[in-house]
Amino acid sequence: MKEFLRISIASAALVAFDSAHAGFLDPPPAYPVPSSAYPVKSANILPVYDWTGFYVGINGGGSWGRVPWSSDPDGTSGNVTVSSGLVGGTIGYNAQNLGRFVVGEEFDFDSRSINARIPAVSCVLNCEFKSQWLSTARLRFGYAFDRFLPYLSGGVSIGDITQDIVGQPFGVANSVSFNWTAGAGLEFVVSGPLTAKLEYLYVNHTNTACNVECNSAASGGAIHMGLNENIFRVGLNYRLWER
Repeated sequence: MKEFLRISIASAALVAFDSAHAGFLDPPPAYPVPSSAYPVKSANILPVYDWTGFYVGINGGGSWGRVPWSSDPDGTSGNVTVSSGLVGGTIGYNAQNLGRFVVGEEFDFDSRSINARIPAVSCVLNCEFKSQWLSTARLRFGYAFDRFLPYLSGGVSIGDITQDIVGQPFGVANSVSFNWTAGAGLEFVVSGPLTAKLEYLYVNHTNTACNVECNSAASGGAIHMGLNENIFRVGLNYRLWER
């Protein structure tokens, strides 16, 4: 009888041990465990700024340069220093599709007043060179450091040219110059879609001959005038569309 009781007690203890440790010894479940069962703390990281989008803006600054001239009738030549303030508007588009590289195109139009008097001997009293506006159409190539975008730029320059003799006794020669421009700048984010920029441009205008309007009929030759400008300006751009 005692032997039977010992065997019964031992059997009951073994069954209780197996039941208590069944979850520990069982193999893992065949079905996948949802990721929500293992919560991960998210890092507080600000998104990288994307420069892609269409924008409009305003700009202003100054132009400093010279008007090189030469006179066919008397063989004289020289340079006249000029300067002017300028103000205008900008439209453009940036695309940031290759990491930090940003490629864009920009068109701007600025009003300014360049006025030079050319002291060629055949110009009685003096010949005049004037230019009232400037426009550029350029490509921009930048490398973004998040909210800062240094860039190089180059393209076409367009500007008006007026030539005559002071008092316009022989009329006025009007033309439009198409030439080249190149420069560099730095654009940075002010807030959201609003950015500001600092920019330098070298602008070359076509050397143009002034004939009848500069008394070529009497003097026997033309007066050639050009314009080279160094432009420093600041601007504000507002992005209308973004990716």
